[in-house]
Amino acid sequence: MKNDYSEIDTVRQGESEIEYGIIHGSNTVIFIKVGLSGSIYGYNNKYLRIAWRLHELHGCTVIAASNPNGYKDDFESGMKYLKAYADCHHWNEYQVYYMGHSNGASLGMIHAYKYPEIKRLLCINGPLMINPHKLIEGIENFSQEKMHLVYGSRDPSFGMVKLFSELERDKVEFSTVNGTDHDFTNAFDLFTALPGFVFFGDEIECGDVKVSE
Repeated sequence: MKNDYSEIDTVRQGESEIEYGIIHGSNTVIFIKVGLSGSIYGYNNKYLRIAWRLHELHGCTVIAASNPNGYKDDFESGMKYLKAYADCHHWNEYQVYYMGHSNGASLGMIHAYKYPEIKRLLCINGPLMINPHKLIEGIENFSQEKMHLVYGSRDPSFGMVKLFSELERDKVEFSTVNGTDHDFTNAFDLFTALPGFVFFGDEIECGDVKVSE
């Protein structure tokens, strides 16, 4: 892993600033939206590690976005940023694989269906007790390739997963990770490996922590 992003861009949104960490690559864009108040690096540089891993293995562009607000506008501004990035690189077409954690996951669950360029989603431990009706609406309306929702068995929302899993179908899949919490405290390697597994079918080797459908 290299020690930083290839480029860091800062965009003002109201009274806040959203930071974008960028690694340039192909027109397959991995867009990472971190949890509320999270940075583009994350604990132990987890998002930077994910970004370089995916780029080096698959040649994709990776853009990680900070999350100072946690609001709908964060998502809209992110999609506008990706469109401007694609235009700057003269891409007639591009596809987005979206990864979100916590509030970033919830934003993806609620809004991704509105953006046909978002083909696949990995949403990790998005709170299910906040705006459940909007979450359900977003999941039900998603019609692209795949929305993969992952929950740790020690996450506060885990008790609601069974209820939401009734929304599961060919385009929506729920998985649980036994023995880990909201932040994957004891499963750091698994957290960083999940995007490659979900988006590209990479193998996962993470010891005793298991993913189950």
